[in-house]
Amino acid sequence: MPIKFNEVKQGEAIMYNNEIWIVFKKDLQTRGNLRSYYQVLLKNLERGNVYNQRFSPEDNVEQAMLLRDQYEFLYMDGNMLVIMHPETFDQITLNKELCGDAVKFLMPNQTVTVLSHNEKPLSIEMPQFVELTITETPDAARGDTATSVFKNAQTDSGAEVKVPGHIKVGDKVRIRSEDGEFMGRVN
Repeated sequence: MPIKFNEVKQGEAIMYNNEIWIVFKKDLQTRGNLRSYYQVLLKNLERGNVYNQRFSPEDNVEQAMLLRDQYEFLYMDGNMLVIMHPETFDQITLNKELCGDAVKFLMPNQTVTVLSHNEKPLSIEMPQFVELTITETPDAARGDTATSVFKNAQTDSGAEVKVPGHIKVGDKVRIRSEDGEFMGRVN
């Protein structure tokens, strides 16, 4: 059912050029006595690319209904992720490309959100923060702990992240899954 674009909220999904896009950012632009328009940043759910587009407030767009379902990650089988629905115990396999770069932070028994449209999985959303254990990192050099010096560290998920000099092997750290940034140590 088509709706006017000014009724679409940021974060909602729309059909555009026969593909599903998420309205990532939506800014109303008004220039003097000219007509107003929305400058919109769209993110494609299947490919993951971002596209800048203008819409008139009166443009008709079709809203896409996305189903968000919680699943538990079990293990990786080659390029496929095996996940299980926690209530029905149904297991499905999805391509790891649906997860994007955050796949390196996946740990067994971690909860992920699967976005699907018409029963077809489109993408996997990771939790915003993940807690990982440091398995390998060089010792801090003398004097480096007083300043904000970062060093490379290997986590139990296999991901390599940058951590402050005072972090050592065995420490649990909180990492932002979208970009791998160190957020703090977990007690």
